[in-house]
Amino acid sequence: MSSVPGPVGELAQAQEAVAGRLRGIDPADFPALRQAYDAFAAKDPTPPVATESEIQLNGVKCLGLLPQGGSGDHVIFWCHGGGFTMGSSRSHRGLAAQVAGHARTGAIIPDYRLAPEHRHPAAVDDCVAAYLGVLGESMKASNIIIAGDSAGGALAMATLLKLKQTGIAMPAGLILLSPWVDLANRGWSHAANAKRDPFLTSNGLATRAREYFGGAGQMPILEADLSGLPPTYIQTGQAEILMSDSTALAERLGAAGVPVTLEIWPDMFHVFQARYAVLSDARQAVRRLGHWAAAHLGIKL
Repeated sequence: MSSVPGPVGELAQAQEAVAGRLRGIDPADFPALRQAYDAFAAKDPTPPVATESEIQLNGVKCLGLLPQGGSGDHVIFWCHGGGFTMGSSRSHRGLAAQVAGHARTGAIIPDYRLAPEHRHPAAVDDCVAAYLGVLGESMKASNIIIAGDSAGGALAMATLLKLKQTGIAMPAGLILLSPWVDLANRGWSHAANAKRDPFLTSNGLATRAREYFGGAGQMPILEADLSGLPPTYIQTGQAEILMSDSTALAERLGAAGVPVTLEIWPDMFHVFQARYAVLSDARQAVRRLGHWAAAHLGIKL
């Protein structure tokens, strides 16, 4: 575990922008929420892209892109966040492309089905199906990194646990950004960081969990047998209510014998990496993610 120092001059600007992206929208108006969520990231800069297209993998619509200079033989498979109810390949195109650019790989972002129209396990099923579709395109599992942010972190973990259960080959590594893996919101940082977190609330997360699970059983990620999972790199913000999800997951992965790196970024908020356009700490974090992915894929930078 390490704490990573960095400049904070842009922090207030980035926090205000993120906090305001859904301001004034009815929380029950999912079309409006999704439109605003995607639009917020529409102008995020990306590295030069050599190829980009919508593809179908096992019936799941995905966005595939390859930054210039990247290897089409390697891919980062990105499970996007958005509380299970929002987000898409459009909202996460920039972030995934940035990490892939630093890793010199391609990226695939599945557009899994969203709640509340499609409840658990629809999103997990779609991520698993798309991953199997990548393997069906003659991609070696050892040439894949699975990544996920926020709720996408839960989906990435659930995907790996399903692969383990069914005996499917594991990817070379796992990247998690502020993963939301305790869907019951029992972590100590909910109370400790309630006044510091600029936009997440425990009540808001509980609402999203109900919308996804619909009263059904949840994904017991922290209680699962995590042995046999691939090396994992976790980044989280010190000022977010979900920080304890990352620390608890890192502890359980380590206890299960999984090589794990946990970084806690001082003063940073939930998935701060997505604000790389304005936040220097985010740019540094994204570079680290890409370089870690390259190292675990055997790519020389």
